[in-house]
Amino acid sequence: MNSVHSLQRPYRLKTVCMFFFVFFLSTTAMITLFWGDVPSVQAGEAKSRFIYIVKKGDTLGGIALHYKVSIKALKKWSKLSGDKIYKGQRLWIKSVSPGFYIVKSGDTLSEIALQANLPISRLRDLNRISGDRIYTGQKLKLGAARVPSKRPPIHVVRKGEALWDIAKQYNLSISEIKRRNQLKTDVITPGMTFKLCETAEKETAEEVEEELFEYKVMPGDNLSTIAQRFDVAVGLLRQLNGLKKSRIYPGQTLQLRPSSLDEAVYVVRSGETLSSIALKYRMNVSEIKRINDIDGSKIVVGQELRLKATRPHIHIVERGDALWEVAQAYDMKVADIKKLNELTSDRIYPGQELQLGIKPARRFGAYTVKKGDYLGRIARLHQMSVADLKRMNHMRTALIHPGDQLKVNPLLRKGREWLKIREINWDDLMGSSEGFKKIKTGNGPYYGSRPKASLQKNRRYYESAPLSLWNTFKRARKLQAAFDRKISRMGRLSNSLKGWHIVLDPGHGGLDPGAVVANLDGNGNTVYVVEDEYVYDIALRVYVMLRLHGADVTLTLLSPNHLIRHSDPPVQTFVNEKNEVYNSLGFNKGNKRAHWPIGGRNGNLSCRVDIARKAFKNVPQNRRIFLSFHADIDHSAPNAPLILYYRNRRTGKADCASKHFAKSMQAFLGAGTTIRGQNLLVLRNNPARIRVMLELRNLAYTDHAWALRFEELRQRDAEKVVRGLVSNSRPRHH
Repeated sequence: MNSVHSLQRPYRLKTVCMFFFVFFLSTTAMITLFWGDVPSVQAGEAKSRFIYIVKKGDTLGGIALHYKVSIKALKKWSKLSGDKIYKGQRLWIKSVSPGFYIVKSGDTLSEIALQANLPISRLRDLNRISGDRIYTGQKLKLGAARVPSKRPPIHVVRKGEALWDIAKQYNLSISEIKRRNQLKTDVITPGMTFKLCETAEKETAEEVEEELFEYKVMPGDNLSTIAQRFDVAVGLLRQLNGLKKSRIYPGQTLQLRPSSLDEAVYVVRSGETLSSIALKYRMNVSEIKRINDIDGSKIVVGQELRLKATRPHIHIVERGDALWEVAQAYDMKVADIKKLNELTSDRIYPGQELQLGIKPARRFGAYTVKKGDYLGRIARLHQMSVADLKRMNHMRTALIHPGDQLKVNPLLRKGREWLKIREINWDDLMGSSEGFKKIKTGNGPYYGSRPKASLQKNRRYYESAPLSLWNTFKRARKLQAAFDRKISRMGRLSNSLKGWHIVLDPGHGGLDPGAVVANLDGNGNTVYVVEDEYVYDIALRVYVMLRLHGADVTLTLLSPNHLIRHSDPPVQTFVNEKNEVYNSLGFNKGNKRAHWPIGGRNGNLSCRVDIARKAFKNVPQNRRIFLSFHADIDHSAPNAPLILYYRNRRTGKADCASKHFAKSMQAFLGAGTTIRGQNLLVLRNNPARIRVMLELRNLAYTDHAWALRFEELRQRDAEKVVRGLVSNSRPRHH
């Protein structure tokens, strides 16, 4: 008996220990899965070490790219001998904290504090935040990376202030203030902005454009001057701060921009439920279900939920909306909307409520139901809730049939001036091309040859070019020449860009597909989006419209078997064909594998700059523009378009002309658009006066990967770019 018990005790103890060990691993796995879409951040500069659970479809390269580590390091940390991984496998990941965190759509301050292992009060103090509201794209300091200066970075001159007063207030000499702000006189005027401390040269190799989120009211301030100073509408300030009138008082803290909690749309993440989303946004589950016409409690990853009901005569701004699009959709003038909403510029923000007047001229669009359509997709495409769509069409159920005509909100790209774009015969441009057999497919058309697969099968799938580099180049040049002849017969939209030469650089291509990401269709099935294939389509659409506005345009890449393509149905995704070539006779004559386009540190990105250099020969410096098109895959970047200009890594010096251009494009690319300086090879030593990279979508977000699959939304992205270029060309050069 005693001997039996003596054996059972250690066995039971071992069992209990094993139970707690398994429980610890399970908990770790659950935490990892919950934060699966968000890279880990830690305070200070200590290394963070955590477990990642491999999901179906993951690759070692994809995980390494996601967490910005090398495959070699990933294999070393997890003691892997090869590149093969399997679903459910645990991988160790280490990273060094950058000392700051860029807020993403849907983030809350408490979640970030939990991830960074910081008390929420400490996070507030570090970032001078009084409440819990943060906004997408905001750069939050995480503590140990840098002690915040007690001296504010800027001072706005108030009525009655002299330079001596400011110097005394901040314990600076008058000469120091004059030096830092390049003042030649002691005379100052109200509204002038002074830098009070030296600009930190760089925290990282890039420069993030930061904007003040909160402001403490000073004596002499009023709502109008604050709105003008920080480029926000008076109406938005009232909306964000619950002000019925314009009365404010010294010491009051005003929120200047909408936070993610103020936005109207949320895209469901992995592991979330209606209850958790309702808790995050301080709403009732029943309210979310009512707005989105949800009967049960089931939601799926990637599903778009609307968080605000549409009110008459109000447009709630979504990410990507531009003021000129809103005006045209409702048949109004930009000036009228600005006057109604006391806007000081064309910039608007996600979540902002725009007044459209007492009785705006409501315009509706018509949509013909296609095979495979469902109400959720149609509503999402037209920025509506399912409940709104059903109410507009007097529907009792969600049942629809191919051929049904539905009344919908107009896509935000229609209007009197830009109706001309609607007159472009895109189908004709997709018609037969001289000497090439046209092959009709749901993701085509193709010319001469088509991919073997009807859609992208998985992340790793690709099809190699069937011809040599030289023969592929000859076919691509011939196909592009036929396309150019079609465009030349279409007339002009305007001569706004006559005399300009614009080089369009579709990112990746050839042997480099860029990001390949998994997305979900409406039935929960996985589909795959290949970055370079979709980026090429957007660049071609921009190419056509710029030519029709009078510009000379050069593409850095050419395809031998496709031009602009349809996405009908969108589940039939573009296939990763490694057949694009550089648009350069000399670069293809060598017929070497190394001359196919390829990215990365050891790639040949400099060839794109060489093509630009040849294209700009004999073109005046002030008429040269270089645009590189990409779809980002950065979980730390905002859920919005991103414009990158060149910034030298060593000196920190920025390309001022391109930075100014990037800022001017913000309003045209839409609400939420951010700009950043970065040391990019394709922009370095580039001969263009304006040289920027446009990350039009961010594939780290499921809604962006969803949008790229739709031809209508790719066309919308292209038109925004063209609108910005045309508008930027007028004031300075006409």
